[in-house]
Amino acid sequence: MSRRLFGFSRQLLARALRLRCPRCGEGKIFRRVLTYSEHTHCPRCGLRYDPHGESLAFMYVSTAFLTGVMVIVMLFMHPESIASGRMVVIPIALALYVSTLPVRKALAIALNYLNHPLP
Repeated sequence: MSRRLFGFSRQLLARALRLRCPRCGEGKIFRRVLTYSEHTHCPRCGLRYDPHGESLAFMYVSTAFLTGVMVIVMLFMHPESIASGRMVVIPIALALYVSTLPVRKALAIALNYLNHPLP
């Protein structure tokens, strides 16, 4: 049973990284990635991406990702002053936040689908 769940989880992760529907793997999640314009449902299979109107998984993925990256950056960075450290960390955080937004949203949709697969 756990091998089957692991395989299913890997499949969902791969689909999320390709920004595709977690159910069919074909439909695009976003109309345009750069403008962050997303579909409400899959254009291929009709899966509603956010059926309950919640984005809790997205908030958790976003918080965990950004916190983890910032902790790693701070561990390896040894600034001469706090101000110079902030001048490096804040632009990096903003750039990562904007550039990874579609992937984090797709991962959150996949996590929601993993926890509540709809027929």
